Amino acid sequence: MCFAVPPGGFSNEPLNDFQMIKFLRYENGELLLGLEDGDSDEPAGRLKEASIIAIYRENARGGLDSEGEYYIYSLVEDAPDTPFKVLTSHVVNQLPRDILDKYLITSIPDHLKCDATHRLTVVVSTHSGVHQAEAFYNCVLKGLLGQSGLKEATEWSPDRDQDKYELILTKSDQTVRDLGKQLSNPSTTGQARTIVLLSGDGGVVDLINGEDEADGVPSGRRPTIILLPFGTGNALFHSLHKPLYASSTIAQSPYVLGLRTLLRGVPAPLPTFEATFAPGSRLISYSDGDQEEGGEEEEEEEEQRRSVSRLAGAIVASYGFHASLVWESDTPAYRKHGAARFQMAAGELLGLGHGYEADVEVRAPGGPGGAGEWTRLGGGEGDRFGYVLATLVSSLEKTFTISPDSRPLDGKLRLVTFGDVGGERTMDVMKAAYDNGGHVGMKWAGEGGREERVGYQEVEEVRVTVREEDARWRKVCVDGTIVEVPGRGGWMRVRTVPESRYDVIVDKSVV
Repeated sequence: MCFAVPPGGFSNEPLNDFQMIKFLRYENGELLLGLEDGDSDEPAGRLKEASIIAIYRENARGGLDSEGEYYIYSLVEDAPDTPFKVLTSHVVNQLPRDILDKYLITSIPDHLKCDATHRLTVVVSTHSGVHQAEAFYNCVLKGLLGQSGLKEATEWSPDRDQDKYELILTKSDQTVRDLGKQLSNPSTTGQARTIVLLSGDGGVVDLINGEDEADGVPSGRRPTIILLPFGTGNALFHSLHKPLYASSTIAQSPYVLGLRTLLRGVPAPLPTFEATFAPGSRLISYSDGDQEEGGEEEEEEEEQRRSVSRLAGAIVASYGFHASLVWESDTPAYRKHGAARFQMAAGELLGLGHGYEADVEVRAPGGPGGAGEWTRLGGGEGDRFGYVLATLVSSLEKTFTISPDSRPLDGKLRLVTFGDVGGERTMDVMKAAYDNGGHVGMKWAGEGGREERVGYQEVEEVRVTVREEDARWRKVCVDGTIVEVPGRGGWMRVRTVPESRYDVIVDKSVV
């Protein structure tokens, strides 16, 4: 069982066993609180505004009302003896108007309703990141949805459960893709659909690639995605919330921001791109074992390959160092090392300092007549590159700003490139990206005094033709999914897509 842990001296109480307190004053980003039956103006506890998720006002009959006490829900992220984070709740007699304006929930948003017109599905990706999504659902999200009058159904049925949300715990990497196929089937789209994803970026790419390309989603019935960040990088979530991080002088928890967006956000079209591949390309993955990391089953995992001609993406398509790092860190040899696998794989790749032989061609955004002509980057055929990355988002991690000009939902595809500069210089560029995108504009003297630089530009379309013989260097990446292009001359082509197939819930300030 999860427990609510009131701040600053109140005793621990179960989630729905509230303790009545009174608001004293607001100081330095904190609500100072006292016991309702106490006479002292000295605070018995403090509640940081940054931890507040939502405030409800309930009457004696239950349900949202204009009368009654205020119920403050907040998140404790360092509670002892808990598997992850816990939801805390307090009942307060009064609160400042500016706090109520920010956090008071007066009605349930349309994207969370469960009825004959709208179906809500919560997907818990049990193996994303460091495997904390299920604990978060049980200790936080389930109680918060319950406060809004929503109950779960683990085996949802349209005949009996239209007043409940559907709960899906992923059993394999196919679970979310199967849900995407269901969403693209016209026979199942009579209701509007919202999917709450407790996952990383992989959950998004699996969902949007589960669609049946032939049928698609009927016009005007785009499914809606709500993201809660439980992957390794969470690039899409952090990019959508980057303005909120930047607008605050104090550290903002991504989990608090995600829950606020869930309750108070609005839908907006999710920009996507399409990546197409040369005939003979293969999608590369590894089966998920049930053993602990390092166990025999994991060691015996076999590489899975299947043909692929296209993928939809919402985040990044890459070739070079980025794609190699994503692929190699996910192989069984590195996966057994847990979170350390990324640093280990990066160290090996930087030590090798491989230059990736490829042709990279781009088309700039055009005016009314369409995109411009194809232009080759570099000096000629078979140039060597260290990094080729096209992206729709600003950040690959919370603090790793790969495209500083990108804004949430702007739909602009931007390309970051640099040449065969060796492992040490590649590391310098990556470090600069952690400095608010400081890699953009970097220049240095290369061999023979030739100027080298980090290229950065907006593009309509990019085409990468790989000139490598060794399959190790023929991997490309689309939102974390790895594709091996065939032989010398295999290619990937990436272009923006004008029509959005999904909406995503975002804070009102970014629309």
